[in-house]
Amino acid sequence: MIRNYLPQDGAALLRLWNSAGVSMGYAPLEEKKFRELLLEHPDFSPEFTFVLEEEGKAVGFVNGCTGDHIPRGDVRGYVSCLLLSEDYDTQENTAALLSALEDAFRRAGRSCSAVTFFNPIRLPWILPGTPGHQHNNAPGIARDLPLYGRMLDLGYREAAGEMAMHLDLAQYETPAWVEKKAEKMAQEGYTVAPYDPKKHHGLREMLEALENPMWISEITMAGETGMELLVGLCGDTVAGFTGPIYPEATGRGYFAGIGVAPQFERHGLGSLLFYRLCRQEKAAGAKYMSLFTGEENPAQKIYLGAGFTIVRRFGVMLKEI
Repeated sequence: MIRNYLPQDGAALLRLWNSAGVSMGYAPLEEKKFRELLLEHPDFSPEFTFVLEEEGKAVGFVNGCTGDHIPRGDVRGYVSCLLLSEDYDTQENTAALLSALEDAFRRAGRSCSAVTFFNPIRLPWILPGTPGHQHNNAPGIARDLPLYGRMLDLGYREAAGEMAMHLDLAQYETPAWVEKKAEKMAQEGYTVAPYDPKKHHGLREMLEALENPMWISEITMAGETGMELLVGLCGDTVAGFTGPIYPEATGRGYFAGIGVAPQFERHGLGSLLFYRLCRQEKAAGAKYMSLFTGEENPAQKIYLGAGFTIVRRFGVMLKEI
């Protein structure tokens, strides 16, 4: 049968994570970390978590979340993960779990079920071809998983393609042409420097011009709390950003994104910000960097030029419900 999650299911869900989940590419987790990332996450709810039970044993589960505080959460429910033990990993059971979650989204007044990076429940996975390097979130469903094809068969569509990219920072050195470019840009009044609120102005205005609620929240906080934040400048006016810069516990150099306000584009700030980010993450002690980007995003040329390689491809999945 399929039923809502109960507190006593925690241990069974952890076992499923470290068996079925790890076989799908998720990072193995100890109980404390699993609870922190999923079961005790502020957006976790039994209302949107369903367990497939066979003879009193949990053999699969699906988790989702929604909420007006999440980008587009007023109309979307977000699928976080769906795991089935090997003997029960079938299209029929996949359909049953997704149907239960979609019904819960409908009851909550949502009209779309989605798998995108806007989901605040971020679950780590292993970057293929690396010595256990982790990425802290997935932008969709990996195309190399059976779940991808099953969701297409169940009425989901791929709204966009995303690429996961990886760089071993031990191999990274800033190319000489980047320094020459930085010198030329400085002559034109465009530079990259650590953000100094006493000297630089316009951070909030730049973020609002980019119209990304997640960036507005995170980058504003980073600027206010003194975290190392790289900004692109036109004189002393903040024209773009990258960072904040710090190594995560996994050794990954954190990457929130890069943005340049529209009125300051086409001066080279985006690429210079990225190369400076790689340099500073390495200097801060990060062992590697990872990111995902759209398959049609021209910025991938910057990432490939810095030495990143494509290690996995994902589909952003949507279904009108």
